[in-house]
Amino acid sequence: MILWLLQQTLLLSLVCSILLLSHSRLQKHLGAHKTYALWMLLPLILLSSLLVNYLPTQLFPIQSDQIAYYSVKAGKVISQSESSWYRQTLISTWLIGFSCMTFALFLQSAYLRTLLQTAIKVKGLASYLPTYSHPKVHSPMLIGIISPKIILPPDFVSLSPLKQRAIIAHEQYHHKRLDLFCNLLAYGILATFWFNPLFWLAYKRFRNDQELACDAKVTATLDTAEKIVYSKMLLAYSQQANHGLLHTHYGNKHILKERIMQMKTHQKGQSGLAVIGLTVALGLSSLLLNQQVLAGDDKNQDIHPVIRIEPVYPAAAVEANQNGFVVMKFDITPAGEVNNIKVIKSSPTAVFDASAIKALKQWRYSESKTGAKDSLVQLDFVVEAPASDIEKIQVSSK
Repeated sequence: MILWLLQQTLLLSLVCSILLLSHSRLQKHLGAHKTYALWMLLPLILLSSLLVNYLPTQLFPIQSDQIAYYSVKAGKVISQSESSWYRQTLISTWLIGFSCMTFALFLQSAYLRTLLQTAIKVKGLASYLPTYSHPKVHSPMLIGIISPKIILPPDFVSLSPLKQRAIIAHEQYHHKRLDLFCNLLAYGILATFWFNPLFWLAYKRFRNDQELACDAKVTATLDTAEKIVYSKMLLAYSQQANHGLLHTHYGNKHILKERIMQMKTHQKGQSGLAVIGLTVALGLSSLLLNQQVLAGDDKNQDIHPVIRIEPVYPAAAVEANQNGFVVMKFDITPAGEVNNIKVIKSSPTAVFDASAIKALKQWRYSESKTGAKDSLVQLDFVVEAPASDIEKIQVSSK
């Protein structure tokens, strides 16, 4: 889990950095719609990672063609287990952060449900979505992924028909473009990689680009006077607007200047095929990068022994001062257990085999998604020589 998070945060951080640093140029040359669409690269990268990990193992065979060598000293039975306290600490820390992010989402969901229960239905508006009004709402917003609704501030009914149509069109475009689902997906990515500050900046920029794209759509057919009216509505509703996780925010004081300046410029943008081609190309690149990361990860997804039982040195071999080795082939299950053990070579023949097999059956490896096939290990049985600091005395008979 930790290894996957680190692998993906590197790839995603690279894409986020590019999008954030080149944002002004992208807006200028591609326009608001296509710049917003480029944020789909992040879930594409994660999707490519899942495809690489869950495609049939026949397409990505995991082989261990390197022999692991271990020495066995006579007279010593050592049980070695690799300490994993640091992994547990990292996982626990990540879980705490992820749980806090999930709890925050739950709290806002409960708040919106309570808000909707006390909202008053508004009729007579030119909207295909149900519209409601609530005194605690200070800026128009769209809520509900499954059953979408528009909630309006109480003074909305007093606005002119032009202002009402512009605001309703803005929120309906959010719905048509499935922005609420995209927001939930983006928040899920943020919750997963909450430890990376770059993701918080990217999430904020993503939400701002979402509003810019909606503004560009609504004002595309408005004349100058109508754009001025639309700008005044943005100013009026941006003073007390809250940044929501599960709803859109028509008013957004943090990018108010950027939204108004966008309406003053006519952005033609490049062909839609350009951004589609760029998105697909980067998406395929992320798939290849994930394949390389998986393939280059020691060919075993960092599978390593966490419990290693040393074989008992046969008493007869100790008495005979006999050295030797055993080479074994075996499989590792996703749970880290060892099975299908076969001795492929030993010397002297059959002297150390039984002891080596008995010990290897008790070995445990780190958990993985696919395990490993045909892993190799060589156990070298060596009688311990006397320590070098012991004085050797030669005795001869006369």
